[in-house]
Amino acid sequence: MPVMRPLIYFLFFLGLCLLTYDRMPYFSFSVYRPVAMFPLFAASFLLLFEKFRFRQGDIFLIAFFIYSACNSLINSAIHNDPSSSMKHIVTLIVGISIYRVSTYVGGTFRELPDGSNLMIKALSIAFVPGVIAGFLQFIDAFVVRNGFSKALTSYFSEMVYHNRIQMLSGEPSWATIHMLTGGILIYYLYSKRKKWSVLFVALLLLFILTFSAYAYGVILIALFLFILISGKHRFKLLLITGVALCFIFGLVPFLIKTFGISGYYTHRFNLDTLRLDDLMQKDGSFFVRFVFPIIGFIEFWRHPLTGVGGGFYYKEFTDILLTHFGGGLKFKEVLDIAFNHQESATSRNLFSKVFSEEGLIGAVLFFGFLFTVLKKSCTNSYSKFVLAACLSLVMNFDSYAFIDFWLLIGLIRGGFFETQPEPRFWPIRSERFSLAAVSKA
Repeated sequence: MPVMRPLIYFLFFLGLCLLTYDRMPYFSFSVYRPVAMFPLFAASFLLLFEKFRFRQGDIFLIAFFIYSACNSLINSAIHNDPSSSMKHIVTLIVGISIYRVSTYVGGTFRELPDGSNLMIKALSIAFVPGVIAGFLQFIDAFVVRNGFSKALTSYFSEMVYHNRIQMLSGEPSWATIHMLTGGILIYYLYSKRKKWSVLFVALLLLFILTFSAYAYGVILIALFLFILISGKHRFKLLLITGVALCFIFGLVPFLIKTFGISGYYTHRFNLDTLRLDDLMQKDGSFFVRFVFPIIGFIEFWRHPLTGVGGGFYYKEFTDILLTHFGGGLKFKEVLDIAFNHQESATSRNLFSKVFSEEGLIGAVLFFGFLFTVLKKSCTNSYSKFVLAACLSLVMNFDSYAFIDFWLLIGLIRGGFFETQPEPRFWPIRSERFSLAAVSKA
């Protein structure tokens, strides 16, 4: 075994252990500040001393990162704003570093003695505390209603959301992203053993209980994309999508009414009042998630070839907002971004970000890379679903340092999901929901 490999794997598993902690107090370098990026970046640095090679098709990704960095530096000189360019380049470096180490792990995982057990333990450390916190938040929000869970959550996250399940994550939407990532990995690892993971069931139940339109939307978009890229079982997939829609707009409203759930997000499940114009006028969160990406595509329309430059989405943000979407200024978050913190404006969608900041040249390179992942590395239905989930996750996330995205894309590229998992809808052998039981697996 190469000398550096044990240390690389140690840092990788440490990164997995810290996956769900992405907005720790006392660290204020960014809104999205996942602690996991530090060990993963260190592991990527150690790869410099290993015989690591990029995979076929990664030339598109390398070219994209070089082009994006150069394009950003050119625009920083035009706008006299090197700070925005440096922040952008740092996210590029973090993103490609996570991708490198994940690709390496995906390609060498089968050579690691007891690798599956080690990964299960790391994922358990990452998710067991978060799942426990999530159920406590649910009990607090919908049963006890005295705010006892907020003190616990505040130790791990700068922001604590009222009556929302956020586990130990920085935001409820980020928590659902982690649930999906963890569920994909845990299900895969246990399905190969023909076992049923109680942790996976707990994550699935907690995911449902989030009552998050974003979370359910991610699943629906992932299923839709999976139908497009998968050549098999399309009728079954359409049936599953139909069942998911019935659940979201049938059972969820019933549960909301039964539990007496109230909040700004509950009206999103009422088909009687669910209209785009109403959401735009009354729902600030929806306005941000819907309009900010559109502004990005308007910027692309203005600068189709090279975009506005990496990190400079904000330069034309306020002008476009006032011209086309001035009604959104009624929302405090939008008003604050438009006039007080313009530099914090982002497209909230990675695809919109690529088009607006990198233009057609960057979009061709980035989507060329994703196309090669699909054609060269997605060898079975499960890996195609994981890719569809990755694409769905970035519909409302725009950072190039997005850990979950690069982690899963890298594992796909490295061949981690080459073995098709055997679906299990009934436990053959169940595992107790504890770290001790996981260690015996």
